[in-house]
Amino acid sequence: MQGKNTSEATPEAAQMDAVAAWKRMMSYLRPYWKWSLIAFVGLLGGVVLAVMIPQVLRQVIDIGIEMNDPSFMLKAGFLVVGLGILRGISGFLARYFGERLSHFVSYDIRNQLYNKVQRLPFSFHDDAQTGTLVTIAIADVDEMQRYFAYGLFDGLNTLLLFSFSVIVMALTSLPLTLIALIPLIPLAFMSKRFASLVDPGWRKVMERVQKLGNQLQETVLGAQVVRAFAREDYEIRKFGNENEELFGEQWYLMRQWAKFLPYGAFIVAICIATVLFFGGLMAQTGFGGVTVGTVVAFNAYVALMGQPLRFLGFVIILTTQAIASSRRVFTVMDASETILSKPGALSAEKMRGHVKFEDVSFRYSENTPVALQQINLSANPGEVIALLGQTGSGKSSVINLIPRFYEVTQGRVTIDGVDVRDYDLESLRRQIGVVLQESLLFSSTIHGNICYGRPDATREEVIAAAKAANAHDFILEFEEGYDTEVGERGVTLSGGQRQRIAIARALLINPRILILDDSTSSVDTQTEFLIQEALNRLMQGRTTFVIAQRLTTVQNASQILVLDKGHIVERGKHVDLLEKNGLYSEIYRLQLQDQERLKHELMALGGLLEEAPPRRTESTE
Repeated sequence: MQGKNTSEATPEAAQMDAVAAWKRMMSYLRPYWKWSLIAFVGLLGGVVLAVMIPQVLRQVIDIGIEMNDPSFMLKAGFLVVGLGILRGISGFLARYFGERLSHFVSYDIRNQLYNKVQRLPFSFHDDAQTGTLVTIAIADVDEMQRYFAYGLFDGLNTLLLFSFSVIVMALTSLPLTLIALIPLIPLAFMSKRFASLVDPGWRKVMERVQKLGNQLQETVLGAQVVRAFAREDYEIRKFGNENEELFGEQWYLMRQWAKFLPYGAFIVAICIATVLFFGGLMAQTGFGGVTVGTVVAFNAYVALMGQPLRFLGFVIILTTQAIASSRRVFTVMDASETILSKPGALSAEKMRGHVKFEDVSFRYSENTPVALQQINLSANPGEVIALLGQTGSGKSSVINLIPRFYEVTQGRVTIDGVDVRDYDLESLRRQIGVVLQESLLFSSTIHGNICYGRPDATREEVIAAAKAANAHDFILEFEEGYDTEVGERGVTLSGGQRQRIAIARALLINPRILILDDSTSSVDTQTEFLIQEALNRLMQGRTTFVIAQRLTTVQNASQILVLDKGHIVERGKHVDLLEKNGLYSEIYRLQLQDQERLKHELMALGGLLEEAPPRRTESTE
C-alpha cells in the first residue's frame, strides 16, 4: 500500500502531548486494578522494608556497639534477616504481578488495535502502508509492554525509595539531610536535559524502523520483480543504508545514556563523600544530635538511593519510548471509522438485487480528482452488467460503491429501492459475492479458504461450490485434497487455481449480487472456458457486475456500460454498440476481437470446438 504515513490520518493523536499519552496508557490498567494493587503493595512494602534496614544499623552502632550490648546486636541481626525475607517476598509480588500486568495490557492493546484495523475503511488502507501497520502492531506495542513491565514499576520504586529515604533522613537529622541532597540538584537538571534529548531521538528511531518495515515488506512481496530485473544488489544497498541510519540514531541515544549513567554514579559518590565528611564533623561535635550510627545510616540511605538513581536514565528511556510508541498506536486507534451501520439499520437477507445508481459522483479523497461523475444506471435482478473502459475510467469505482467499500460523494446507490447506507453493513456484504482481479488466499487449507465467508458450511457444500467453479478436479489431484495447505497468499497454487478457489469462495455464500472484477484475466484460455461455463449457469437469478477485458463475458451481457474519465459514454448490448462505431467498437477492434479469434483457434486445436471460426468475417471488418 502506498501513500501517506498513518500518522497523517489523525494529527490530533500524533500531536498528543506526553502527559495525555501517558494517562491514556495508564487507563489500560483499570480492568486489572486488583493485580495493580497487589503489585503496588509489594513495591511499597519492599521500599518500606528497605528504608527500615539503615535504621536498624544505626541502632546497632549507637546501642549495640557503643553500649556493648551483644544481645541487642543478635536481635538486630535476626531482625535484618527477617526484613530481608519479607523484602524478598514483596519484591516477588511486585515483579510477578507487574510482569503479568504488562503482558495482559499489551494483549489488550494489540487486540484492540487489530480490531480497529479490521473496521477501518478502504480509504484508510489506501493511505496506510502495510509495513507501518505491522511495525505499530508489534514493535510499538512491545515498547509499551516493556514500560509497564519495567519502566513504570522501576520509576515508582525510584520515586518511593527516594521520598521515603528523604523523609526518614529529615526526621533523623534535617541539617545532614540538606547537606546530603545538595549534590542531587545538578542530577535533576541533568535528568531533564537527558529526557529532552531522548524523546525526539526515539521518535526518529521508530520512524526509521517503520521505513525498514515498509521496505522489507515491499521487497518480500516484490521478490520476483527484484530478481527479474537483477536488482538484488540495489535493494541490499538500499536496505543497508536505511539500516545504517537506524544504527546511527540508536547509537546516538546509547551515547547519551552512556554519558548520563556515569554522571549519576559520580553524583552518588559525591553524596556519600559529603555525608562522611560533614557527618563525621557533626558527630565529633555532637551538632544536631548526629551520632556515628546516624552517619552510617545516612551513608546507607544514599547508597540505597544510588542504585535507582543511577538507572534513572534507563527509566527515562523506557518512558519516552513508550510515549512515542503510544502516540503511533493511538493514531491508528483514533482513525475515523467513516463507514458504519446506522442505528436500526435494515437487514439485507431478503434482498432481490435491483441495483440503481442515482446521479452518483465520487472521489477517493479531497485531494484526488473526481473518479465518477453523474453516474446513472439500473440493473434488474438477474441481469448481467458489463463494465468496460480504459485504465482509470472508473470501472472499479463503480463496483466498490455497491458493497460500501467507499461512500458516494453525491447521489446515492440503492438496492431494491433502499439506500445501501441504510442497510446493516455486515448483512449487506453477506449478500454480495466479490471475486477480485488478484485473488488473495489465506495461509489455510483449501477447504478453509472456500468456506471463509461461511465458516459453518459443510464439506458437501464446499465441494458443491468447488465443482460449480470447476475447481473440484484439480483439488483432488493434491494428496490431501481439500485439506491441502495453500501457503501464504496461495503461493502453492497457480493463478488459475487461485482464481477458481476465489470464485468457489464467493459462490458458497449464495449472494444475490455477484461482482467479478476481471475474474478470468489470470487464467489460460481452456480454464477460462470452464470457469465461464460455470459462471454462466450460476449467474442465473443473480445481479452480476462484470469488469472484463474478454469478449465472452461481454457479448452476452444484459447491458454493457462503457466508461471514460468517470462518465458513462455508451451503454447497450454488444451488437448495438458495435453498430454505433464509438468507443466500444474501438475497444473491441483493438483488444477484444483478436482475443476472441485467438481463443477460438486455441480451443479448436485443443479439440474443444469442432473447427475454428473464420479468421475474419464481413460483419467484423
